[in-house]
Amino acid sequence: MASSILMRRALSRLATRSNVVATTSRRPTMVAFFSAQAETPTPGVGKYKTSTGLVGLAVEPDWYNVLIEKHQSLLDKMEASEMPETAQYRIDVTKWCNFTLKAVKSNPENPEAIEDICNMGQVEEMIEQADDEMAVLDMYLEDRIWELVEQANPTVDYNPDPTVDPMGADGDPDVADAIREGVEGLSKE
Repeated sequence: MASSILMRRALSRLATRSNVVATTSRRPTMVAFFSAQAETPTPGVGKYKTSTGLVGLAVEPDWYNVLIEKHQSLLDKMEASEMPETAQYRIDVTKWCNFTLKAVKSNPENPEAIEDICNMGQVEEMIEQADDEMAVLDMYLEDRIWELVEQANPTVDYNPDPTVDPMGADGDPDVADAIREGVEGLSKE
């Protein structure tokens, strides 16, 4: 009994010295351990990120400026191009770039928040996606694909009754012939 009183006094003095309130011998050690952990940088998290965890994809320490520059470049290139503002590709890329820029500018110190908001992978992956989109945009502008999309007037055959067999007796003979020609073409290849 006397030893337990002495033990409590010793723990009380130890806790007072380390500014930790404790009732058992383990608690001061655990609290001190967790408080020391909070002050130590954790590799892979925040500005202490050391790896993306993806082979061939290095950490980009200046991710903030790179993301802004790449997405703004996409917007500027589309603005300077002859592509009409009504082209669906331009509308979609503009929305994507503006969404990403807004997320980046509202979280300048937190890449994890941007990754959660955009849901497009790590910031380094988002940088690669912007590079890929720039290559697609160059091709789109060079080939003037928006004109091809505008010219295309696809005809879609819609069969409102899926139970009708086009190859059957009451089916459409034109559809049956088109199917036969398609099958024969595939078998020749």
